[in-house]
Amino acid sequence: MDIYLYRESIIFMRLLFPLIACLLLLLPRSLSYSYLPPLCHQEEKIALMQFKDSFIIKNMNSFWEYTEENHPEVASWRIDGNNTNCCVWDGVECNQDTGHVIALNLQSSCLYGSITSNSSLFRLHHLQNLTLVGNDFNHSQIPSEIGNLSSLIHLHLSNSNFLGQIPFEIQYLSKLSFLSVTQFSSDGYNYLYTTSLTSLVQNLTNLETLEFSGINISSIVPESLANLSSLKFLTLDGCGLYGRFPTRFFQLPHLQFLSVSYNKDLTGHLPEFDTNSPLEKLFLGSTNFSGNLPASIGNLNSLSFFTIDHCNFSGAIPNSFSNLTQLTWLDLSQNSFNDLSWLTRASSNDILPQFQILRLANLNLTKFPDILRNQSKLLTLNLEGNNLHGLIPKWMYNVSKESLQWLYLSNNFLTGIENFPAIIPWPNLLYIDFKNNMMHGSLPIPPPSLVYYFVSSNSLTGRISPFICNMSSPIVLDLSYNSLSGMIHPCFGNLSQSLLTLILRSNNFDGTIPKTWAKGCLLRMLDLRQNQLQGHLPRSLANCTELEYLHVGRNQINDTSPFWLGTLQQLKILVLHSNSFHGAIKSYETNCTFPNLRIIDLSHNHFSGNLPTGYFTQWDAMKSIGVKNLYYLSYSVYYSITIVIKGVELEYKKIQDGLTVIDFSCNRFKGDIPEILGNLKGLHVLNLSNNAFTGHIPSSFGNLTQLESLDLSQNKLFGEIPPKLTQLNFLSKFNVSHNCLTGPIPHGQQFGTFENTSFEDNRGLCGRPLSKICGDSDISTPPPSTSFEENQGPKFFFEFGWKVIVMGYGCGFVFGVVIGHIVTTRKQDWVIKIFGKKQRQTRIKVNGRK
Repeated sequence: MDIYLYRESIIFMRLLFPLIACLLLLLPRSLSYSYLPPLCHQEEKIALMQFKDSFIIKNMNSFWEYTEENHPEVASWRIDGNNTNCCVWDGVECNQDTGHVIALNLQSSCLYGSITSNSSLFRLHHLQNLTLVGNDFNHSQIPSEIGNLSSLIHLHLSNSNFLGQIPFEIQYLSKLSFLSVTQFSSDGYNYLYTTSLTSLVQNLTNLETLEFSGINISSIVPESLANLSSLKFLTLDGCGLYGRFPTRFFQLPHLQFLSVSYNKDLTGHLPEFDTNSPLEKLFLGSTNFSGNLPASIGNLNSLSFFTIDHCNFSGAIPNSFSNLTQLTWLDLSQNSFNDLSWLTRASSNDILPQFQILRLANLNLTKFPDILRNQSKLLTLNLEGNNLHGLIPKWMYNVSKESLQWLYLSNNFLTGIENFPAIIPWPNLLYIDFKNNMMHGSLPIPPPSLVYYFVSSNSLTGRISPFICNMSSPIVLDLSYNSLSGMIHPCFGNLSQSLLTLILRSNNFDGTIPKTWAKGCLLRMLDLRQNQLQGHLPRSLANCTELEYLHVGRNQINDTSPFWLGTLQQLKILVLHSNSFHGAIKSYETNCTFPNLRIIDLSHNHFSGNLPTGYFTQWDAMKSIGVKNLYYLSYSVYYSITIVIKGVELEYKKIQDGLTVIDFSCNRFKGDIPEILGNLKGLHVLNLSNNAFTGHIPSSFGNLTQLESLDLSQNKLFGEIPPKLTQLNFLSKFNVSHNCLTGPIPHGQQFGTFENTSFEDNRGLCGRPLSKICGDSDISTPPPSTSFEENQGPKFFFEFGWKVIVMGYGCGFVFGVVIGHIVTTRKQDWVIKIFGKKQRQTRIKVNGRK
């Protein structure tokens, strides 16, 4: 047995030895590739360092919010220490044989600055791959020198904040197979453009990927682009394309991905398809494509994404959709189909695609589609804006029960859920939208997984179950415009560790606002307006340091001035109107600055006293003119307010970009209007009406060049209207009626458009549009008394005015007796001397006016 084993081992070793020898021969080469990277060239290392030094490394959120992915690749670049070989630097790749830098991948590397025409980047002549996507090049142009990098195969410059014309020199990069300059901005503006897409790319015959989404092209789609026969991916979303889309693109032999969405003036139709088409993803949404969907669409065996939402397709949805077994994303929303039988007549025996995303919004569906009965993998289901009536059927409970995360049912006529389960029946749901239906009864309890809950504008009643607080990490709760009642449960304060938006407006909630807002509160928007809430504004709201929007208007809150809210450095909108807030605004405190406040409404309360000048000195956000990219938005919910202008309520359901408002009307403020208000040059609306302000209209108001509405009516202001106000070119609403103003009304600019109601009940004012003509005989109205009693209005008149009247009659009686005695004793010379002269003077003046 031992001899047998020995012989076998000898044979095994003879067979193994050649293999070991081969491995030993290959090992040095393998080690050289794995552990001995090539040494980079000195001049290229210097060029890379100079390129790095030309930027600021700035941690930032780009449009795509690369918050966790942002990593400054260039942080590892240095020319001293143990890491001097640029071929091992992050983001750098060198040719293994020559050591030349052939790839530079600096995606989301926090680069901030500009690439100039003499940038050292253009000394890297061997570059084949240049990726700079997701940086911030500060609205600089793409240098034309990019065309000198003739070895480039892959050029990716998307979403990097470039501006201006895409250089035509790109046409010289004949080796390019990948070109992406997609540029989406948060404000929707196309910052990059090209005047001729044809000239730019028609010579790039090796192109497989062309991504120009968000570029201002504003032309027809060149037919010649269909000659790029190697194209696999083509995206031209939101480019301002118009005219008819060439059908030749659909027949490109290698085209897998085609997206021309968000070109509203782009027309076209779908051709017949054959079974050889490689098309996998087709996006035509928000264009003007029309016609019928061809039955041959069922031949697209590889089709996985198909979106034609917000188009003008009509006719029937072809039954051949059932053949598209790879289809996982289907969006047919907002079209004009008149035959929906493929959706509504499916049976349990039909073999249908298993969708992950299914959007069937605004198709005039009258019942829940039967096609849903077989769906077990849905992530998103959108049926909003249809004609669905009654209860959500019980069989829907089992539709993708474990997978469904996003459910849109808004803008229908739904009344509730059949058999009304204790908890909404999809256990992994993240988002549900029931708004604008006819749901009644108590509030459906969300599953703990729910993050976004919209159920506004229904007919829900009763108290909110405390089980709603079982939600583990809610972000948005919108229960507005219902008839929910009772107290707001204290647990809402505990949810604020994740909750960003809470909207309970227009219900019947009573009691006090919860006081449980703890440290770490992340709330950004709190809207409690139009309820019956009482008590104080809870001081614990000061823990919500991220709060941007606070609206408690039209309640019954009874509290003193809550200017401790000024510690909330992010607060942009503060609305307290129509409550019982009272007392003076306390003296200025350095930690109550409201630096970001842009809209404040304290109207219809009982505030009193003088306006402290100190508060306005730190309202920095209102001092800025032409602020852009200021969005009043919190996680899919737009901030809204109602503004009263000349007695008319204007509701802003979506606040205009950068709108700034101060409304202190209908209170008991007194004293002078602070001149410092004229420093708030970003103001659009200023309303100080219906108070007891005295003194002059500040001439500094002439600095408020953005002002559109100024209301100072129903006060006790005196003096003249400052002529500088004629410089306010945007002023369209102006009201100083019911004051004690004097002098001529200024002429010019917007003042020629105001009606006499803007100036009425100022007996000392004259000039257009009033009928009273200015002249020498005008008697100036004296300044009113500023005594406390005068501010009491009619009550003071009845308590004090009768004394004045009696005194007047008494004086008149005595005066009459004296004059009578003089006349009867024939002392006429004295009478003539006193009264005759005045009479002659009066006649002269009157004749002079004529």
